[in-house]
Order: sequence, then structure tokens, then C-alpha cells
Amino acid sequence: MSNTDSITIAPQSVRLFFQSFFKTLIYFIFLVLLLAGAYKAFPLVVDALFLIIIAAILTAVFNPLVDRLESSGLRRLYGTLLMFGGIFGMVALGVIKGIPTLLNEVSRIKDIIQENSATESLNSMMGDINSRIAEYIPGFQLDLELISSLSAQFFSQLGSILAGALDTLATIIFILIITMFFLVDGKRMTKQLIGMVPNRYFEMSLNITYKTKQQLTNFLRGQLLAALGVGIQSFIGLSLLNWIFDTNISGVLLISTIAGMANMIPFVGPFMGMVPAIIVSLFNNLGDPIAASHFYYILHIVGMFLIVQMIDNNIISPIVVSGSMEMHPLTVILLILVGSQIGVLGMFLAVPAWGISKVVIQEVYQGLKGHHLI
Repeated sequence: MSNTDSITIAPQSVRLFFQSFFKTLIYFIFLVLLLAGAYKAFPLVVDALFLIIIAAILTAVFNPLVDRLESSGLRRLYGTLLMFGGIFGMVALGVIKGIPTLLNEVSRIKDIIQENSATESLNSMMGDINSRIAEYIPGFQLDLELISSLSAQFFSQLGSILAGALDTLATIIFILIITMFFLVDGKRMTKQLIGMVPNRYFEMSLNITYKTKQQLTNFLRGQLLAALGVGIQSFIGLSLLNWIFDTNISGVLLISTIAGMANMIPFVGPFMGMVPAIIVSLFNNLGDPIAASHFYYILHIVGMFLIVQMIDNNIISPIVVSGSMEMHPLTVILLILVGSQIGVLGMFLAVPAWGISKVVIQEVYQGLKGHHLI
């Protein structure tokens, strides 16, 4: 064939080329639209997943009670409705009675801080505190303006959180409804999911499901009972301080609630619960020479919370958290630091999430090893 001969392309080849080109272009556009839609829907999916996770956690907490009601002869649906009737009743009582009381207490404490933030008594108090600290740590000084600002911001944000609880009531109810469906149909859903697993992995799936449920249930039940115990002890301890030493600590119920809830965050929580009591004691005892002679009862408050923690760590927690996941303290600290990147909820969920992940990894590894796949 000479160089001057022309190359002819069959019309069928041209048609196939354009068909392939347009098909590829359509697939590409569809993929772009799909990714764009997924990007737009991602926040909604995350919100829905968050609600499902919270509902699953509540299911693990309430499931033993529903199982007990069912074993007593009551149908599971009726047992669930009975339990949720009590829960909705307590929530309604808390909204009607509890939240307004807490909001008023927060507002009153915030007003005390703002009214006394620039008084001579406050300057005198801070000078006394700095002089006592300097006896042990030379050169150390507390900044008055910084402490006043942080104190006001703390109680201001706390009030906003409690006020926002009223706005999120619908979300709470929605979570409880999802939890109710999980409690009623959870076993059937689990069976259907496990039924989709191939037979060779059936036993491994059952082990993962059972051990994960046990770890989560033990951890959450223990944490809730320990938090309740710390809250009650803090309330009794602060009340005794007011009665015996006349420490003038107001908002005992609010501070005890904060201490109990904060206790669910390992290591960090006990200190978070102690701070509000110290702040309130400082500002409520401004200008009181007796309080100044007792270092504004700071040591009394710290000692009381240390006693509460000793009781919790040596008596309550070993009993109520028995069977929970065991981890090295350094591992717990690292997990809390990682979880803190997504807020308080991340700090609370970091430990059980790692424990569950460890169970899943161990079971999958043992299952694959048992089937000689690794």
C-alpha cells in the first residue's frame, strides 16, 4: 500500500465510537450528579445516623427491663408502652417542674457573678487567694478579670444549653420513638440481619452481636448508675457543708446534677463537677471574714468531692460496672483526648466505641483464622 492511499473508516465504526462516547459521558454525568447529591445529603444522613446511634444506646439500657416485663407474662409491646409511659411522664414532669427551676438557679448565679465582678470585696478575695497560693507556688497569680469572664461565660452558656433543651424536645421524643421500635422489633431485626450472613460466618456474627451488646449494656448501665450515685452523694455532701460549716453554697441541686453528669466522662468529669461549687462558694461569700479565714471553703469542697470520688471508685463503680470493658488508664486518657475533638459526647462515647471495635476486630480475626482464611 502506498503512502498516497487514503484510509477509509467504516460508518459502523464511527457510529459505535459515538455510542460508546455518549454512553461514557452519560455515566460520568450521572456519577457527578450522584456524588453531588450524596454530598448535599451527607449532613442529613449524619443527623439520622446520630439519632439511630442514640436510640441504639437507649435500647441497650432499657432492653433488660423490657425483657423482665416480657418474662413476667406481659406482651413485649405492652411492656414497652408501659415503660415509655413512665419515661414520658418523668420527662414531662422534668420539663414542667425541673427545667424552669434550673434556669432560674443558673440566672441567679450568673447575676451574682456579674454584680460582684468589679467590687472591692472581690479584689480583696483574689488578693487573699493569691497570697496563699504564693506561699506554695512563688510568683503564681490568678487573673481577676479572666476568672470573672470565664465564670460568667460558664453559667451563661449553661443557661443557654438548658434553655435549648426545650427547643430539642421534639428530637428527644423522636429518639424515644425510634428506641421504642428497636425494643419491640429489635430481636426480629437482628435475626433478619444475621440471616443474611453466609453460613460459614454465622457463628462469628452471633458472637459479635452478643458480645457487643453485652459490652455496651454493661458500660452504659454502670455509667448511669455511677452518675446517679455521684449526683446523690454530691447533693448530700454539699448540703452537709451548708449545714455544718455554713458555706452558703446555693444551687445545690444544679451543681449535683452537673457533677453526676460530668462523672460519666472518665478522669476529666470529677474536676468538671467540682468547679461550679467552688465558683459559687467564692462569689456567695464575698466580703465575709469568716469565709475568708476558711479560704472560702475551697478545701472543704475539694475534700468533699474527693470523698465522693473515693466512694465511687472503691465501692459503687466496682459493683455497678462489673463486667464492663477493662482498659489501661493511659488508653482511656488517649481515647478521651481523641474523642474531645468532636465535643463532650465524643469524650463519653470514645471508650465504649473503642471497646466495641476491639471486640469486633478480635471476633472477625478469630473467625477468619478458624476458617483458615488467614
